[in-house]
Amino acid sequence: MTSQATNLWVRNTVNLLLFCAFFNLTVSASFADTYKIDNAHSSIRFSINHLGFSYTTGRFDNIDGIFSFNEKRELSSAKAKIFVKTNSINTNHKERDDLLKGFSFFHTAKHPIAMFKAEKITRNKTNNTLTNTGTITGNLTLMGKTHSETFDLTFVGEGRDPWLRYRMGFKASGIIQRSNYNLSFMEGAIGDDVFIEIFIEAIKQ
Repeated sequence: MTSQATNLWVRNTVNLLLFCAFFNLTVSASFADTYKIDNAHSSIRFSINHLGFSYTTGRFDNIDGIFSFNEKRELSSAKAKIFVKTNSINTNHKERDDLLKGFSFFHTAKHPIAMFKAEKITRNKTNNTLTNTGTITGNLTLMGKTHSETFDLTFVGEGRDPWLRYRMGFKASGIIQRSNYNLSFMEGAIGDDVFIEIFIEAIKQ
């Protein structure tokens, strides 16, 4: 190979390497960080007034979904979807669970999935300093009905687990009215306000 040909090969190789480096940086900058919900370490709990005497509690055992945002953690870029299998409802009482799964309540055979899709996330400030709390507003679809709901949101933490996977966790809480979702059976005996607690732990993909 002549000296001129060698120099040309070197320049072309350098240009190719620079292009690849630029391409990789561009791609990594444009891709969002995506996290998949870890069902084993996540839960959705609820409580509802019973006969005016006390509160009955329960949870859903099967949760799936993802959330993502850009690398700058801009809340305007955040996206989230949570899917819940309604048949996984668990109030620690089989007869009651069977009733809740039936047509009088969740009718899980017809409506097997409930979904929450985040539309807006805000972050609170204290003395002009951003805190780890805020709100999340989105559309909840349940029993074929969709309504906008807002929950208080708290960022719990993030980091590597012992197996070097990167995890992040949040919790949220709020109140929904079951009558908005065709769940008015036993009105009066059972309250309309349902207190919701959501605990999410997710793994970076």
